[in-house]
Amino acid sequence: MSGIAARNGGRAGLALLVAILLLGTGLRLGEAWSGRAPVYDAQGYAAIAANLERGEGFTLGSEATQPASNYSPGLPLFAAGVYELSGGVHERLARMALALIGALAVLFTYLIGRRLAGPAAGLIGAGAVAIYPALLEYQGMLMGEPLAATLLSGAVLAVLWAAGTDGHRPAGPVGAGDPPPPAVAKASSGEVPPAPPPAGGWLIPGLLLGALALVRPEYLAIAVVIAGLVLVRSGLVRAAILLVGVAVVVAPWTVRNAVALDRFVPVSTGGGQVLFAGSYLPSGGDPERVGEEVLERHPGLARRLPADARLEQILAALAAQRYPGMESDPALARMGRERIWDNTSERPLDYAGFVAAKVWRVWAFGPRDVMREPAWRALHWLLVAFGLLGLGLLARQRRWEALLLGAILLAVTASGALLVASPRRVLVTIPLLAALAGAGAGALRARIGH
Repeated sequence: MSGIAARNGGRAGLALLVAILLLGTGLRLGEAWSGRAPVYDAQGYAAIAANLERGEGFTLGSEATQPASNYSPGLPLFAAGVYELSGGVHERLARMALALIGALAVLFTYLIGRRLAGPAAGLIGAGAVAIYPALLEYQGMLMGEPLAATLLSGAVLAVLWAAGTDGHRPAGPVGAGDPPPPAVAKASSGEVPPAPPPAGGWLIPGLLLGALALVRPEYLAIAVVIAGLVLVRSGLVRAAILLVGVAVVVAPWTVRNAVALDRFVPVSTGGGQVLFAGSYLPSGGDPERVGEEVLERHPGLARRLPADARLEQILAALAAQRYPGMESDPALARMGRERIWDNTSERPLDYAGFVAAKVWRVWAFGPRDVMREPAWRALHWLLVAFGLLGLGLLARQRRWEALLLGAILLAVTASGALLVASPRRVLVTIPLLAALAGAGAGALRARIGH
């Protein structure tokens, strides 16, 4: 027990960690129990999960305005599994199970922060994730972001473990000097350093990244980026094992799609829609304005659509008009690529401003209205500012961790710049950002103390 306490900031640090974990779990379970009015995507996930439990397949029902294949399968499959085990559609029970999984993100944030800069950094990051309002509110409905945040932070922690990094540095926080690496310190003291994890350990982050891709499909590409970093650092075999883990989880759904959709779809469709919407310059980078702007520039579409037509209906009608006979999603993907080419070649300055506005949109605020309140806006900006500070200082001392976390954050930013600029993309990375913010805050405190 004394060893555990020593590794976690003493008895006071351990007690504070337990309090933060209990707070984060309690807040999430409270949201899941009470429930919230579901946003449109949450309604879709709930409908698919209920239809799966009833034996009707992966479908939204006859009144849907878009195919169910546009939805990521991970969350509805999980909820349907809960329904199968509980003997019926019990959405509250599914939310409670998701809340328990979501609470693991608090623990994973602490463990990542501790690896980066010691227990204090982990506690700062875990405390921020425990109370981050947007993550909490999404626990009150069937939304995938809290689940994805846990899977991403768990995958990063597993990558750090499999790589054999030991970021716990009692000698001081990041930025407080350059103490020797743990293995060197242990060797000089006569202590034998622990053996690195076996190569097979890379299967664990692969499985987690595969599960993450089923919840947020863009992370399939990010998993390939991570595998590339592993290739450079740890060799071909370990990178291949990681990718095998991803494939073990994703491949069965890809095969199912090939049969059900009669084409190659790794996870979900809808990529054409988000590419076109994300490249539509007249929207100014706001996806909520895309439908309105399209109808204004194509008045003939409005006469063929209901007055309350949703964006997917508007874009499907536009695709049918532009490429009749072609499926909507491939047509929109082609139109999106054409727009990007035209924008970059003919209006490069306008397009650069458009992309900058989108990047600002994804990082400026959380995805829920509560994040516009001054206190929570301040929390978000503190996480961003101290997270960047922590990442910069980390790059000076632990280039592997900085490269890994920086690549993930950069890839998420790039997806927002290329596709629909939704702050929900950033919400998944909040545990990583909070862990980095803890490291940055600790470094600043150490500098001020000197």
